[in-house]
This record gives sequence, structure tokens and C-alpha cells, in this order.
Amino acid sequence: MWDRKELKAKGKAAYNANKIACIIAALILMIAGGMGSSSTASPSVTIRNQLNNKDQVVESYDDSQAGDDAVTMEVNGQDLDLGDIQHNILPVAVASTAVLFLILIISTVGLMVLALVLNPLNVGARKFFIQNASDPETKVDGMNVGFGFGGNYRDIVFAMFGTQIFTFLWSLILIIPGIYKSYCWRLVPYIIAENPGISGKKARTMSANMMNGSKWASFVLDLSFIGWRLVGALTVGILNIVFTNPYQAATETEMYLTLKGKAE
Repeated sequence: MWDRKELKAKGKAAYNANKIACIIAALILMIAGGMGSSSTASPSVTIRNQLNNKDQVVESYDDSQAGDDAVTMEVNGQDLDLGDIQHNILPVAVASTAVLFLILIISTVGLMVLALVLNPLNVGARKFFIQNASDPETKVDGMNVGFGFGGNYRDIVFAMFGTQIFTFLWSLILIIPGIYKSYCWRLVPYIIAENPGISGKKARTMSANMMNGSKWASFVLDLSFIGWRLVGALTVGILNIVFTNPYQAATETEMYLTLKGKAE
């Protein structure tokens, strides 16, 4: 079992030896891994507005009228003409369909950006921190951050996106299995960074084997940065960008290198 304090000391030393480059690489990593899913609220419709905050809805029929307009709804003593409401169904249905179609387009574009752009950047940023751990003069360039867009681009895209899909599917079962699998496969980007032609299945297997016995310690390692992040919140995130993020990324890289050494 590795020592958390020792890893953090190594990570901080790697950061201090190459601060500017680490800050840039961590910023790229934050952008690459920090794309959240946006939720679009469905537009309110006429019926929902009319019935909002009502205690009780009672259907009644007016025997004095005939035809389609005879049906009314009584809401707190006020009659709502269902004939008028029916006339609003078509435009509401069209608007709802348009919104759902727009959500589908945005989601599709978002997934494409994640798979084709952000994931290769994620792998490239991890490669920078691997190099920086042994060479404090490492620069942010096409040899590391741009590495994911090279000759193995297709393999990297499929391996990374496949891992994310499987993690998501596990999360659909329950939240805990999803979190568990995310820690099992935590080292996948590092493994791909050093083995760009590897398949996603093999990378996940290697990561799970390397993380065997270290998942809880890895979780505790994450928790140990919460204090810094709370302080960073007081600086509107500035401290996180210039210190906490690169410090944590460098420390996680040290964890990967340690586990890799043990596996070898």
C-alpha cells in the first residue's frame, strides 16, 4: 500500500518544479474532464399554468349545453372550458416536440465533442503529467497535450468513450456501483497515454488490476484535497486553477506511477 503523504509530497514537488506548465496542463485537463450535462426544463403549458397550486380538480358536466363545449373542469369554484384547452393542445405538442428535438441535437453534439475532442485532450494532459514527474522541464506541446490527436486517435477515442459508456451503464444500476467502477477504471487515461494502441477492454482490465486494494485509499486521497478546494472557493476558484488542480493532478500521477511500478 502506498503512503498518501508521500504521494502528495512528490506531487507538490513536481508542481513546484514546473508551475506554469502544470497550471496550463491542469486547466486543459479541467476543461477536458469537466464538461457537465446540461438539463433543459420543459416549457410550461397552458393547462399546467391554469392548474398550478390548486388543491382539488373536479370534473363536472353542464347538462344545459350540448356538443363538445359541454365539458368543463371546476377548479376552486372556477370553470375552465375544455374546448378552449383542446385548441391549445396542438401548438403545445409542436412546441414540446421542437424542444425535445433541440435537446436531442444538443446532447448529440455534446457527446461528439466529448468523444472526439475532450477525451483526447484528457489523455494528452495525463501524458504531460507523466512526463513532468520525471522531467521538470517538460513543456505543454503537441508531444503531450496534442498526443491524443496523433496516429492512434481512433483507438484513443473508442477506448476512452467506451469506458465512459460502461461507467454510465453501471451508474444506471445504482449510484454506488457506478462510483465503484469509476475507481476501478480510474487509471485508464494514464494507461492509454502510455499505450495509445491499447483496446478499451484491456485498459480497463489493467486499471482494475492495478487499483485492486487501492480504491479506498484513492478515495481518501481525493477527500484530502477538499480543504484546499474550500479555500479555493473563497478565491472564486482562482486558487484551484493555479494550485489545487495542478497539485492534485500531479499527485494522482504519482499514484499511477507507484501502482504501475508495483504491477511491473
